[in-house]
Amino acid sequence: QVNSGPRGPRGSPPPPLHAVLALAIGCPCGRRAGVSPSAMADPSVEELLERLKKSLVAATALLGETPANWENKCEDAFSKFRLTVVHLRKERAALDTIEDKNGAWRFICKFGKTRPFLHDRCNEVLKILMTSDLWLQAFAQAGFRPNDLPPAVADEFDKRLREAIPDDELPPVPPPRERPAELARGDAGPSVSTAFRPANMAVVVQRCTTAKILVDERMQMWGEIGRGLVISVSFSKGATQDAVQHAARFLLTARLSMRSERARASAGGTNSAESVVSLCKVGEEQGILLMPQASLCSELGKDNIGLQYSHGCPETQASALYKAFIAAFRSSAAELIGTAAPAKELRVVACNFSGRQSMEMTSDGPFMHAFNF
Repeated sequence: QVNSGPRGPRGSPPPPLHAVLALAIGCPCGRRAGVSPSAMADPSVEELLERLKKSLVAATALLGETPANWENKCEDAFSKFRLTVVHLRKERAALDTIEDKNGAWRFICKFGKTRPFLHDRCNEVLKILMTSDLWLQAFAQAGFRPNDLPPAVADEFDKRLREAIPDDELPPVPPPRERPAELARGDAGPSVSTAFRPANMAVVVQRCTTAKILVDERMQMWGEIGRGLVISVSFSKGATQDAVQHAARFLLTARLSMRSERARASAGGTNSAESVVSLCKVGEEQGILLMPQASLCSELGKDNIGLQYSHGCPETQASALYKAFIAAFRSSAAELIGTAAPAKELRVVACNFSGRQSMEMTSDGPFMHAFNF
């Protein structure tokens, strides 16, 4: 029975649940209950377009921010931008009206370079935008090329680019110093590959609740961390200091860790992953345990049975890179986390480069990632 009693000071009471459900399936009783179909309708194209413009303004503003602000805010900005693009995927004419296509491409390309673990979502946006000749023309005019995009979509994008713009009309590739600033090495850093094979710098990351490692065999001294990440690293002959610096910042800001059980309970039981930096900034204790693992650069021998380790860089060079890796974690963590309350300092523990390795670890379950830098 529909409530037809007196109306309160805040207006009529909400319609009963059965009326809302009835409207959803087209039953006229929903209309008699006073439920407006427009109240349940999806946003209009105009509303979505306004949301897209607003999200793009916020996204492009990050391009001029400090590296720390980019690391902390780029994923949220991309999420809002992606959501509106997906909603408008069938409205190409509306997407074509966006004026700052150049800024959008600068943001997308930088995001793809700095967030390889989100390439699937980036590819989703790219496959929508590549249906538009106007967006493809803006991409080329901004000085980008398909190899600036995630590898999984680069070939398909290149094919569409050539369909939209003849080769003789493509702008020349800018020289390195004139490439878009978002792709400069010091800004976006070296590319990262999520495929696991011997590379310049191989890293395996595992989430832990507690971990300890022998840091001095003679004195039987152990270094310990609580909740955080255990990171094994190997350096091959092409490893560089740039890769080391970028890898440390990437691992600190990637969503690889998790809050304590108590913190998750107080937050409503959410189990979503968060970055070490973001957790430290809100007062969560986090740790990083580092250890060298030369075997990560191994590969099958010619007989496909034995293992060979010919890719590893010389021991003295690998030792220097490992020390630089440790230092990069400490310096980058201090910069990204800051000292404003309730931030907590990141605990970084590392074993020696040479000598016996002994480690103990507990975790909530297997959660591992492999990266190449």
